[in-house]
Amino acid sequence: MPARLLVVADPKMLPALAGGLREAGRFEVVPVSLADAAAAQAAAANADAVAVFYGGPGAPLPVALQALAPKVRDRGARVIAVLQREQAAQRDECFRAGASDLLFMPIPKDQFVARLAASVVLAFPAEPGATAAVTVATRNSSSRIDNAKVSPNGVEAAGQLPLKSGDTVRLSWGSFQVWGVVVRAGPTAQIRFAGLAPDEEGHIREWIKSSAKQPAAPVRSSPPPPAASGRAAPVAGPPPGFSDRKPARPQTRSASPGADVAAASVPAAPRVAASAPVRPTHAPKSTNGAGALSGLFEGDGAAPGPTAPQPAAPQPPAPKGPLWPVPAAIAVCKEAAMDLLEGGDVGPAIPRNVAASARKITALLSVGERVSIEKAGPESHFVEALAVRMALEVATAEGTRLASANIAPNVDGEALAALTKLVDAAAARLQKEANAAIGNGQVENLQLVTAASAALSRDLLNLKETADRLRGVGAAPRLGAGALDPDVVLPGQQPRPRPAAAQQAQPAIKAELRDFRGLEEKRGRAKPIFAVLLLVSSIAVAAYGFYFGVPHQVTLAADAAGAGVQRIDFKGEAALVTITQQWLAAPQANLPRLVQVLREHHVKKGILRLQNGTAAGILDVASGKASGVPAAPQ
Repeated sequence: MPARLLVVADPKMLPALAGGLREAGRFEVVPVSLADAAAAQAAAANADAVAVFYGGPGAPLPVALQALAPKVRDRGARVIAVLQREQAAQRDECFRAGASDLLFMPIPKDQFVARLAASVVLAFPAEPGATAAVTVATRNSSSRIDNAKVSPNGVEAAGQLPLKSGDTVRLSWGSFQVWGVVVRAGPTAQIRFAGLAPDEEGHIREWIKSSAKQPAAPVRSSPPPPAASGRAAPVAGPPPGFSDRKPARPQTRSASPGADVAAASVPAAPRVAASAPVRPTHAPKSTNGAGALSGLFEGDGAAPGPTAPQPAAPQPPAPKGPLWPVPAAIAVCKEAAMDLLEGGDVGPAIPRNVAASARKITALLSVGERVSIEKAGPESHFVEALAVRMALEVATAEGTRLASANIAPNVDGEALAALTKLVDAAAARLQKEANAAIGNGQVENLQLVTAASAALSRDLLNLKETADRLRGVGAAPRLGAGALDPDVVLPGQQPRPRPAAAQQAQPAIKAELRDFRGLEEKRGRAKPIFAVLLLVSSIAVAAYGFYFGVPHQVTLAADAAGAGVQRIDFKGEAALVTITQQWLAAPQANLPRLVQVLREHHVKKGILRLQNGTAAGILDVASGKASGVPAAPQ
């Protein structure tokens, strides 16, 4: 039974895509426009696989994947993203948004259909490989496989992994860092490569060819002759090393059923990648007017007939060092924050770095933020800002650790951009709350939101400073003005000539004025005395202004104010009165004595608060009335 495939693309591409994918009979195609998000989510609930093409100005590809992935991957189905070659920079963002696999275009139609089918069914054909130590990382954990077999299709190892089929992981060995999708977790773990470009497939095959220790698979049906003592020469076939030579011009040939291994050594560009199932393939047929996908997959200006392979463009070697930053999941940060605020400790499932960050940031929360979070719960805007600050703190702490250990990491610009987007979203929500507080005249809420926004901006600046330091561009600004030597000559620059020092000639003195030169030189005794008097007067004025002229806080005896008054602190014409619940039980009876005491000390305004810091009302001493006092419990 063909798989039910949901194709989400631009409306102009849908007829050609749907017709071309139905030709082979492998898929039951359901086309939906990329602009109709509601229809796409409704159709994804019943689809075996979803293929999202390119994205658009109003619907970026990562956003579409993030909306469709929860409805598809929770059921064990696949989400395949399709990108053009020039969109390769969006690959990591697509995988983080929920893609299971990723394909690049343009490629021949037959190859695309084969790769798509292999990605849907998670095919993992057996091929020769090399042994290496592979690290398998997810968002929350990391595992190391010491004796893993790396083949052109993926990674295979004996044993059980704490994963499940269809999970997206990050694989790294040697200088390679690629994405993968779990085919099965045990008893023999298999992880299939995902999202490889043709040149990356070629690099992996070359590495396997140079690192493999097992003998090459035979390419002929006849057994080799018995080897004599010493090294035996081949009986027939090309000389040694001939198959490794690059052809003088691009060649195309049809693959026979027994030539799968020989075809792997040919460095030709577009062909069936390691992610496609191994089966007998033939040269692509001429699509002159036939096939609805020929114009999409062969590229602009493609001539009919077999597609000539193009040499892969040389790529710079992958940078060494660990990838930084690895953003912490916002959901995990929220869970850790709520555990600390509600129970005082985090759960066992929270990673250590997230738990340490949560303890550090929640300890600095104000009383007002805690009260707001208790009222609104996990959906509070303070919780969202707190989770984003925790993610920033995790990344900053890891960067500081790497810098202290003199480890040069591979700074991931896309991960930094993702963290910046989270900060922008949290700041936008805080700004919305600030606007609402201004409109309603809520001064205390406005102060809390402003403080949270300032802390969020400060943590983002710390992260950017850490990133600049790891990139090696953060040292020069710290030297200060004049620290960079202008005399240093960089390689390739000409030395700058130094300007000759101008010699200042003494002014000529006329002969008739030489006898009067000493008359202008007078000893200024008044200037030092005036300077001393000015300094002493400045000190006296400053002392009076800072000590005598500024009112100081004074604590009054609370006994004269009546029962229930614990403390009275006043400064100038304002006072802060700490009361108990006993005083609130009869405020009208206790208010006159308190007003009398405050009037004796010329206090005009007073603020009532309880022992736990909660505001209990505002007191107008002149009129003897209190406002905002809560009603006594019945």
